[in-house]
Amino acid sequence: MLSPHPTSVGAARRFVRDVLMSRQVAGGVVDTVELLTSEVVTNAIVHGQSRPQLAVEIGEHVVRVAVADRSPEVPVRRMGRLDDLSGRGVVIVEELASAWGVDRERDGTKCVWFEVGC
Repeated sequence: MLSPHPTSVGAARRFVRDVLMSRQVAGGVVDTVELLTSEVVTNAIVHGQSRPQLAVEIGEHVVRVAVADRSPEVPVRRMGRLDDLSGRGVVIVEELASAWGVDRERDGTKCVWFEVGC
């Protein structure tokens, strides 16, 4: 479980990088997963109003990262301007992940996940 503070984004990135590097995942995949993790964890902290939980799974052909938080609100794609400082997280995930989605739990919480092929 991560702290609901912006510093947790860096901790999540380091954790994901360490896990993937220890499993000898290709560097380009590690970089992409690290970037997408920061986007999803940032959304969970900013919008989830709780302590997000992070999970990493490494399969034979895919890396899957899941971030759960207590908010029932699902991420939405925003059409921002090029000079906006935020609001592009979903667009980045859509562009770089091979798949992504949101699982809603019975208790009203959600888990945002993405996959990157390796």
